[in-house]
Amino acid sequence: MKKFIGSVLATTLILGGCSTMENESSKDTNTETKSVPEEMEASKYVGQGFQPPAEKDAIEFAKKHKDKIAKRGEQFFMDNFGLKVKATNVVGSGDGVEVFVHCDDHDIVFNASIPFDKSIIESDSSLRSEDKGDDMSTLVGTVLSGFEYRAHKQELDSLTEVLKEYKSKYKYTGYTENAIMKTQNSGFRNEYYYLTAIPYTLDEYKKYFQPLIKEDDKTFSDGMKNSKNNLKINLVHMLLQLYLALKTITLKIIQ
Repeated sequence: MKKFIGSVLATTLILGGCSTMENESSKDTNTETKSVPEEMEASKYVGQGFQPPAEKDAIEFAKKHKDKIAKRGEQFFMDNFGLKVKATNVVGSGDGVEVFVHCDDHDIVFNASIPFDKSIIESDSSLRSEDKGDDMSTLVGTVLSGFEYRAHKQELDSLTEVLKEYKSKYKYTGYTENAIMKTQNSGFRNEYYYLTAIPYTLDEYKKYFQPLIKEDDKTFSDGMKNSKNNLKINLVHMLLQLYLALKTITLKIIQ
């Protein structure tokens, strides 16, 4: 994972639950990755050189069939989550491919990715999944972080404006928009912070959350509360992550 020059400020905010740190790990495989400088200013990183560990032929396959793979990635999220997304990056990953997407549909905003094997381009059939495993639940949590953004949109947008206001005074920066679009897949994320949500099952998503997508804002927010109460779990985590050019500062945010 690329290291950014400067100190890191990580202040955790909690919306109804305990905090969590983002987990990032590298894969140990006989693979190729693009040569990327180990250090770069966060404000200058726009996703250049991003390449997950992948076999050489997988990287070439992703380049050759980029448009087809991108469309299948977009179809996957519509078939399973009922949401329009836009593919933002297609890369080789392992011995297959991975599609990074951005969603901004009905104010539900998140970044995610989905891996495929190479046979994905051989058909235009439905990609509706029956997967009940942990990986799918993790992806559901990624999508639901976008639901949480919509449910708390007013408060979160206000927080973003505060962070923008203090940016020049305290000389901090965060991820650039291009870097987020090309490299991030953990859910809702902007320049300053990201959200994580509970990894419910896909069946629970379709029953409790998908019907809320087209509702008005009040019905949506009330529905989110009711759905999480019915599921007996109601946790949302936020991590505020800033990169500082000069020194580490501490921000106290009162909820």
